Amino acid sequence: MLSLDQKEIETKLDAFNWNFKVGDNIKHNIQEVFFLYRIKKENCVGTKEEQFLNKHISITLVGIIEAILYDFVVRLNDATNQFPLIIDDKKRKDIKKYISEQKVPYEFKELKIKIHRVKNYSFYQILKLLKEFELLEQKDSPIYNTLEKATYLRNRIHIYNWFNNFEKDERYVFTDKRLEILEKLVIYVLTIMEAKYSRP
Repeated sequence: MLSLDQKEIETKLDAFNWNFKVGDNIKHNIQEVFFLYRIKKENCVGTKEEQFLNKHISITLVGIIEAILYDFVVRLNDATNQFPLIIDDKKRKDIKKYISEQKVPYEFKELKIKIHRVKNYSFYQILKLLKEFELLEQKDSPIYNTLEKATYLRNRIHIYNWFNNFEKDERYVFTDKRLEILEKLVIYVLTIMEAKYSRP
């Protein structure tokens, strides 16, 4: 179970979230997670049934983390007055250059306008950017590896498991212990984003 309630999570998110529609969708997914927790508590009989829900909760939690961090990358690209003040000018220029060099063409067909926009980074690529510029913690912090492992767990949505992530038998993958790590990661990301990158 997450250590903060739904309202506390939404308050933290509102402090730093950049794209408000993305924020709404994150809140919707948080609501789904709390619904799944309630179903798990009230309706599951035994560990096996509880672990059926662990998979869905885990995948959603990692999706929430990824959305928060990608939204932050977009803010780093787009923001002027709301660019995080904690980031010095040199690093700001380097970050904007890094993102700009990877932009992709995009066409608004109805308006017949073409632009270059922030590419659709994979979770791994987001973590690489965050680590490169030490935006969560210093480069040698274990948080980056822990978040990367979360991507591997989320990728177990693919039943075939082509990359051989974790155990071969899926019934052993989505354990209570791994779910607890993801729950702590969600709270960590929300807390550090609120502390370091709240909008002015």
